[in-house]
Amino acid sequence: MKKIFIFLSIFIKFTFGVAAQTIKMQARDSYLGIYSSKKSTLKITISKNDTALTAQASGQSAFPLEAGVKDQFMYYKAGIELLFDTSKGEMTVNQDGDISLFIKDNFTPEAGIAQKPTIYQPEDMQADLNKFKRALIKTHPGLYTNQSPEEFEEMVDKLMLDASKPLQAKDFYKIVLKMIATIHDDHTSVKAFNHLGDIIANQKWLPFQIYVKDERIFIVNNLSNLQIPEGSEILAIDDHLSNEILSEILEHFSSDGKSISPTLHKIGVSYFMLFGKLYPQIFGEKVSYNISYRDYKSNKILTAQVEPISEQNYIALRAKRYPSSIPSKDAFNFEVNKHGNYAILKIDRFFKNSFSEPENTFPDYYKKCFKEISANRIGNLIIDLRDNSGGRGENAAFLLQYFIDKPIIPSKEIIALGNDEYFLKTTGVKLRLDEDYGLARQKDGTFKVTRYEALRDLKKFDPIEEYHFNGKLVVLINGGMVSAGGTAAGLFKEYTNAILVGSETSGYAGLSNGVQKISILGGHTETAITIPLLHSVLAISPVLQKRGTIPDYEVSNSVQDVLENRDAAIEFVFKNLLHIKRLY
Repeated sequence: MKKIFIFLSIFIKFTFGVAAQTIKMQARDSYLGIYSSKKSTLKITISKNDTALTAQASGQSAFPLEAGVKDQFMYYKAGIELLFDTSKGEMTVNQDGDISLFIKDNFTPEAGIAQKPTIYQPEDMQADLNKFKRALIKTHPGLYTNQSPEEFEEMVDKLMLDASKPLQAKDFYKIVLKMIATIHDDHTSVKAFNHLGDIIANQKWLPFQIYVKDERIFIVNNLSNLQIPEGSEILAIDDHLSNEILSEILEHFSSDGKSISPTLHKIGVSYFMLFGKLYPQIFGEKVSYNISYRDYKSNKILTAQVEPISEQNYIALRAKRYPSSIPSKDAFNFEVNKHGNYAILKIDRFFKNSFSEPENTFPDYYKKCFKEISANRIGNLIIDLRDNSGGRGENAAFLLQYFIDKPIIPSKEIIALGNDEYFLKTTGVKLRLDEDYGLARQKDGTFKVTRYEALRDLKKFDPIEEYHFNGKLVVLINGGMVSAGGTAAGLFKEYTNAILVGSETSGYAGLSNGVQKISILGGHTETAITIPLLHSVLAISPVLQKRGTIPDYEVSNSVQDVLENRDAAIEFVFKNLLHIKRLY
């Protein structure tokens, strides 16, 4: 839970079919009290003022709550939703998709009230699946980018059938993962909250970090107490063959676009998803796992029994045994080699510390870099965008200004399915889309953003003549690039003479925009989905928008490269494109 409880981010949660309008009602005493969370020192006091409820976070001012559906209350100004379960003394707090469980202090359960069962009934699961389905149809601007309406309906019907018998909560969570995976959008996700969230968060992990090569699984970090050499290939886990394991993961998790290589990259050495964490979620947590592997040194097929470890031990052991595998926390790094006549600009994300930082943060850094490049007459520049996690799209466009010879507008338009009136009428939600983005209705019934200062990538970016770079430009890309990271690769492909080296990116140019999202909590289960509301139509060729950006030279590490901490892509660049020997 965030330390500051109230802040002016824009978050909306809604329940379909029932308007969350203000209801004059006598506040129920069962809501009143002081609530605490295991994850925070923050306390929230619920009290009543005449006939309305008020909430007050410790050290902050009280604020009024508007009643929605049963046991639901909202504070629209800060986008806060409270959901009560009075039988258990629980209050779920949902703000900007940050979901936390609070328990009433000194609460005594009513006689005969049992703890919430871990088994969900079909009617409850199907009700939430229908709720998620309606939410996606009404709000997701890219729902049918990678599937037809008919395919979506067919998929939901199949999931309804899967949920037609009682299931454990974790199994229903997996059903929702499958629903979201079919959208192939990195900004759409699934969360487990409250007790289910704790169960999944506390699951132990398989003690391996892996690398997927040619759809095979190789151990590159061994965090177990077994003497399994790095480089050994996992052939099966508990009789699940490696290709079956990868296939199941792809059914539950996806990337932007239908290409599978970015997702396979992200479950491996990328920082996005960890194989050791995902395997128990999909195949079930066990006290130990039977693993069959091909020993890297002897080439023999061996078996072993592996015990999982906690997330804390996983992180600690990785830092101790494999410190070089920990990603840098810096947003960007820059180096110039005058003797070698090259410079390398590494950008890990397109924000430095936060999305609300000054707009000049990246432009000022770029100017400093290109001033140094110009002063030293550097003729070769490598921009490394691999595993770029995204951020502010304009920070990618600012970079292009040093390479383009005519103005560009990165996004043709940014659209939403509705405006404030639409969402209020269809969902009972009070949004500020009109005010924040200046939405205007289009002929097709959608609404486009007209406030270009709100989303800078709708404005024109002129070439920067001072320190303009005219040398050889190489951009390194891979499957770990998402959102603005993937957009940057598409823009470089479209508007510059850059040579792209590496592997296909994840984030492709043209689906969702992560600026404005909503979180939908299941009404009967402890599962939620997060949906982006805005759709960016980038000013690039349509043929580049259906998958990740494809490199001009496909180069990726071998297993041996990973083990020896070698960088095959950058070695390829120096040897074959720059024709110079890298000086370290």
